[in-house]
Amino acid sequence: MSTLSEFFIADHRSAVAHAKALDARTAPPAQLPRLEVPDLTDLDVEILAELAAKTVHATGTECELGLVDIELDTLFVVPEAVSAVFAELKDLEDQEEVAVLAADWARTEEMATTAEVTEPLVRALSELASGADEDAMINLYFWAE
Repeated sequence: MSTLSEFFIADHRSAVAHAKALDARTAPPAQLPRLEVPDLTDLDVEILAELAAKTVHATGTECELGLVDIELDTLFVVPEAVSAVFAELKDLEDQEEVAVLAADWARTEEMATTAEVTEPLVRALSELASGADEDAMINLYFWAE
């Protein structure tokens, strides 16, 4: 059985409410921009963040996701610098670099999948992250059961 996970953008209060609803398997109180990504873990996201930071030459970027609330161990905030890195991917002059990034991520031991699976996910995540990058009041979050 696959596990549920998703990225979404929201302010802190909306993110907590959204995560609590997801944890309870009820409808979230608000429709947020989101990207469902079954079977991802926070470690998978951190590995992608490290690879993406190398791709956009953002050396020194701290890629560890932050726990939002001690009582919500399913909700993580993506650091602003990582969100900006993800957003930058869609604007790379050579989009082949995104395909290479997706292929590299697919080949990691943790992912063990193909670029055909990861490339659309990376591109969709870049689009979603650019929404958070444009508004200082919202962040990119990752939720995984």
